[in-house]
Amino acid sequence: MDKSHQELKELFLMFKNIDRRITQCFEKRAGISLTRYELLYKLLTKGKITQISLQQELNIDQAAITRHLKLLEEQQLVHRQRNELNNREIIVEITDIGKQLLTGCDGDRQQFINELYRDFTTEEVEQLQALVRKLNYNTDRL
Repeated sequence: MDKSHQELKELFLMFKNIDRRITQCFEKRAGISLTRYELLYKLLTKGKITQISLQQELNIDQAAITRHLKLLEEQQLVHRQRNELNNREIIVEITDIGKQLLTGCDGDRQQFINELYRDFTTEEVEQLQALVRKLNYNTDRL
């Protein structure tokens, strides 16, 4: 690799800054935190799921997922209940209100994505996807 340690560090910091700015823009437009949106979207695609499975799939610590789900439940966006067969498990599912919220976010999300990648060619998007996959693979190996 030809890049200096300093240049690679600056690239890492750019990723962090981009992540923060994208998250802020998304949350401002959608009116919901990106983490809560991810939770709702995962519930929409998975249906009923245990809280532990949801936590593992989204790689969120136990305290944080409990906090997010409690807030989503207060807003009637999710429903949680104890598993009748295993009282230690909590089953989580998205409510109709939660589904409506996601549907309302879809238009904003699509416009946001279009604006984010506005000046990219198809080839550039494909290159970016390949590079990000490689970075993701490397982080999995850390």
